[in-house]
Amino acid sequence: MKLCGVEIPSDIDIPEIDPESKAELDEFRAATMVEREERKRRLAESPVADILAKIKTAPIPPHFDKPLTFSVEKLRLLSPWARARVLYVMRDQLTD
Repeated sequence: MKLCGVEIPSDIDIPEIDPESKAELDEFRAATMVEREERKRRLAESPVADILAKIKTAPIPPHFDKPLTFSVEKLRLLSPWARARVLYVMRDQLTD
């Protein structure tokens, strides 16, 4: 199994995540998405939206679009409970 293209060694214990934790993490993600959309909507409806659109934004850092990475050694420092949650949250970046 690879996370962000980095092989996860087989000696690292990653238990199955329980259904309650899955539901909690999914609920948190959904709530975050709703908050982001609400923030965008409020900004678009703001009386200063036109002014804000004309203001130059800060330049994007050169490393902004680099792919996600992670450290196997840092993963080892986490408890199996935390590892399971990290991999569940980052499941879109997991490959075989």
